[in-house]
Amino acid sequence: MFLELIRKLGWRKMLMIPLALAIVSSFLILFVGFPLSLEFSSGTLISYRGLENKPDPLSVERLLRGIIPGEVKAEIITDPSTGKFGLDIQTTAVLGENEENQVIATLSSLGLKNPSITPLEPALGRTYRRQAVEAILIASIAIGLCMLFVYKRKIVLLTVPCVLADLLAALGGMCLTKTPLSLASLAGLLLLLGYGVDTNILLTTYALKRFEGEPEERISSAMKTGFTITLTTLFTMLSVNVFVSNPSLDELSTVLVFGLAADLLNTWFLNAAILLWHLSKRKTYHVAL
Repeated sequence: MFLELIRKLGWRKMLMIPLALAIVSSFLILFVGFPLSLEFSSGTLISYRGLENKPDPLSVERLLRGIIPGEVKAEIITDPSTGKFGLDIQTTAVLGENEENQVIATLSSLGLKNPSITPLEPALGRTYRRQAVEAILIASIAIGLCMLFVYKRKIVLLTVPCVLADLLAALGGMCLTKTPLSLASLAGLLLLLGYGVDTNILLTTYALKRFEGEPEERISSAMKTGFTITLTTLFTMLSVNVFVSNPSLDELSTVLVFGLAADLLNTWFLNAAILLWHLSKRKTYHVAL
């Protein structure tokens, strides 16, 4: 089945679908955008310390969502030396004086008194965003250097944009589902980098390191294994996304679902088409000699 598909499409048509996906993803990122979580944006931190009773963070979040327009996240802290509790409430909204007074009055109904209110500067969010971009860039450079070292051919450097195209599609999916860029979704993007490399290494090994049969036959053989691996993981992440209600797991699995679906195209159509073009050139060159 895969061999017939490869021969029917040819490397030129195989390029078109993943390139169209990259264009659509870029459009979504540029014109729709995705929200930023508390870690990557400015906002306000409301802190309580020395609490005798442990507050319910879910009740706090429900109360404040009716007052504060931005995202709200409440977290319990325990002081091991005293056994008392603390409560940190982060929001992406920058609170004015009236809003602060309204929040204080609302939380006092839960027995929470004397909060410390601290604005979170935009510079801090920019720092985290810069570090996230740096982590992805460094990982991409390391991937390219490792591929070049193992395969000793410059063509394998094109694996890097194929893997980055997975991230582009995942970001596009985040725009569609309004999934915020958070520590959980960033972890999903970094996991996606590693997963994309695995499938591209499988493809590259079959295409460049094996010599039995035609290139199309070797790539179709790798495609059977690659589709099985990716679809298994994809359906697992889809199940997590549908049946698990934890926000962090939801963000992580959303990134991986869109990214893995895109990886099927970016590895087995985009990178495969590039390798087929490269091998056809080498074959033509050797025949001419």
